[in-house]
Amino acid sequence: MSWPACVATSSGPTGFGPLLFPGRVREAALVSRELGFDGLEISLRSPAELGRRELEDLLNETGLRLAALSSGRAYLQDGLSLTDPEEAGRARAVQRIVELAEYAASFGVPLIIGLVRGKAPADGDLEAAVARFVESMRECVDRTVAAGGRFVIEAINRYETPLLNTAAETVAAVERLGSPRAAVLLDAFHMNIEEVSLGAAIRATGAHLGHFHLVDSNRQAAGMGHVDFAEVAAALHDIHYEGWISAEILPLPDERAAAAQARRFAATMNETPVTASE
Repeated sequence: MSWPACVATSSGPTGFGPLLFPGRVREAALVSRELGFDGLEISLRSPAELGRRELEDLLNETGLRLAALSSGRAYLQDGLSLTDPEEAGRARAVQRIVELAEYAASFGVPLIIGLVRGKAPADGDLEAAVARFVESMRECVDRTVAAGGRFVIEAINRYETPLLNTAAETVAAVERLGSPRAAVLLDAFHMNIEEVSLGAAIRATGAHLGHFHLVDSNRQAAGMGHVDFAEVAAALHDIHYEGWISAEILPLPDERAAAAQARRFAATMNETPVTASE
């Protein structure tokens, strides 16, 4: 089994560090094609930022595929949150997510739900915040069914948000949603902080896993830190994962070198024989 590999970039400038060629999607695509990647994951603030025809033409020109769109900049730059304690605030966040999910669906790919979940609620009631998140996501799912909307919800470490830090917590939220249109995104950087065993967490996520970020313990390209990716590869094989491995990584030592390292390591992941656990 082998996995298609992509680079995570952004259609506009962003203060979010682990993206390559932010605001330069064309450059990201050209370098990705040159290095042998299969596609792109693009962080999109709103559908107005990158026209569908423009993206279609770029993908056709380079022979790349779109792996996923990411919604985090709706939170980072516009402050939208699916757990906003104010109903009007949640409504604005839901509307943006619906727009982004429909854009993603037009390319047949999922929308990543990461930091747009929000951070710590002012009242400290995490259980209520998760309930608001599930309610908001249910509305997003329902409103995008006709368009074919799909979502992958990312488990994010405790230093960035207290909501849905572990694989198990994220799986539980997806199961509460109860829709085949929602899955889990696991990221090795976040998992290195939160999980006792990356392999065990991947196996426990199982069929819920819809997208995977291949990134090392220091948020650099895989192979530049101390994550045991042999364990990761074995677990992905064990659950028969067939999705993307995406390099959402810091541009160190520079963007091109980081992309090249990520591509070399992705090839190693696909070529290294692994034995499924019993």
